[in-house]
Amino acid sequence: MLGYWEGLRRDGALPARADIDPLDFPWMLGSVSLVEVHDSGNGTRRYRVRLVGTNTTERFGYETGGRWLDELPEPDYVEHITTMFDEVVRLACPMVERPDMMIDGRIYNYEVLRLPLGNDGAHPDMLLLAADFFDSSV
Repeated sequence: MLGYWEGLRRDGALPARADIDPLDFPWMLGSVSLVEVHDSGNGTRRYRVRLVGTNTTERFGYETGGRWLDELPEPDYVEHITTMFDEVVRLACPMVERPDMMIDGRIYNYEVLRLPLGNDGAHPDMLLLAADFFDSSV
């Protein structure tokens, strides 16, 4: 996915959401999510989950598409993800993470690639996420 994203860049500019064609990565469709970046105007941001791949939804056990990140039921998880999203937006560059997260009493082992997208080529207004889940235990 990183190679795909890098191939969409022109002269160092961020790709836009319109540049992304899901038919280009059928092997990842169930593990891809899109998140809108909303500037609150006071130096903070909110994130709205637009689309969540079926693999991610199945792993977490509930649908997050269409919801604001800060409305999700796990406050520690929300705080962690908000911090990670803020870094990707601030730096306007890809970030990868392989956390072990306790969510709803279960440990989730996964790797997630967070890729910034920007209509103006410089400021992220959306994030493309690609997650790869490993075995989780109770």
